[in-house]
Amino acid sequence: MRDIIMAWGRMACQEGFGMSDKGRGGARVFLAFFLCLLFVCAYIYRIREERGDGMNVRSRESLAMDTIIRVSLHSCKTPEELERILDGTFALIASLDSELSMFKPSSGIALVNASSGQAPVKVSRETSRAVSASLALFRLTGGAFDPTIGPVTALWRIGDAKNPRLRLPDNREIEEALALVGADMATVSPDDRVYLSRAGMKIDLGGIAKGFVSAEAGNFLAAAGVESALIDLGGNVLTVGSRPNGTPWKIGIQHPYRQRGEPICSIEVSGAAVITAGVYERYVEIDGKRYPHIFDPHTGRPVEGDLLSVTVVSEDPTAGDALSTAFMALGLEKSKELLESLPGVEAIFVSKGTGAEPELYATVGIKGLTRIAR
Repeated sequence: MRDIIMAWGRMACQEGFGMSDKGRGGARVFLAFFLCLLFVCAYIYRIREERGDGMNVRSRESLAMDTIIRVSLHSCKTPEELERILDGTFALIASLDSELSMFKPSSGIALVNASSGQAPVKVSRETSRAVSASLALFRLTGGAFDPTIGPVTALWRIGDAKNPRLRLPDNREIEEALALVGADMATVSPDDRVYLSRAGMKIDLGGIAKGFVSAEAGNFLAAAGVESALIDLGGNVLTVGSRPNGTPWKIGIQHPYRQRGEPICSIEVSGAAVITAGVYERYVEIDGKRYPHIFDPHTGRPVEGDLLSVTVVSEDPTAGDALSTAFMALGLEKSKELLESLPGVEAIFVSKGTGAEPELYATVGIKGLTRIAR
């Protein structure tokens, strides 16, 4: 289209030469009209280019997994087809949530926890895969991520509005909870049976569930023929392909000191997950001190240190979710060491710094894709 418009412009200009004054006046009027037309066409072309020519867009949001979930689809499929795909996506998310939550009595995870120290429990294939992935990431992180952290999270009750903790657990309580933590005491059999060898153990997949669910949702969309989509599970973002016009998605990273929605920086990605773990949203305040919901499995206490948040960029949302939690427990230097052994995984660390503003550290692979918000 642009080539045709420019060709018309050259013709109009060429025909204006060699005319009489009257002819030149008519040519100037025509040229002015043509320039206005050119501007309008260019504007329309830019809008169509940004949206993706022929693309339909359908978005939906709902409450699940204790957060707001948003899914946006961009496709040449009909609006009716996209609505059916959204129906299937949210049905899948609800089904996985009902299986992976330790707080739903009928879930596979809750049944495993109830049978700890007694007998293996047959679970769904998806639950078996999620637990197996969490055990692999336990080993990968040297225990910094531990899916059997359940007794500790249950002790602290951070985020439990119905039963909030009003005092700090004492050392004895923490030691008793820690005695039940250790993913090396959990097994998954080839026939999808999960067993916790010590009575009182509890699996808590809160540090990996959203990543696992977003990965499953992304696979569902790809199988349905959707090539461009954005899945947001309460800040755990998965991009499917690129934006409709072929450019990367721009994902904002929350500023830890400002209102929700105000970014400290942004990252451009295509076909990757951007997952953040931070200490600034979910916490309990006791005696004037905040205790975040992210725990160090080795101490049984909320993480401490200078890190305010860690954002992991990875093609695998499941690993990215667990790693963001593990990095918060490990701290910056140990996390950087682990990252050297993880090809295809990048991270943005936000720390307290020495001044009024937080400090950022981005790994080499994404420095050029990261933009500081102003």
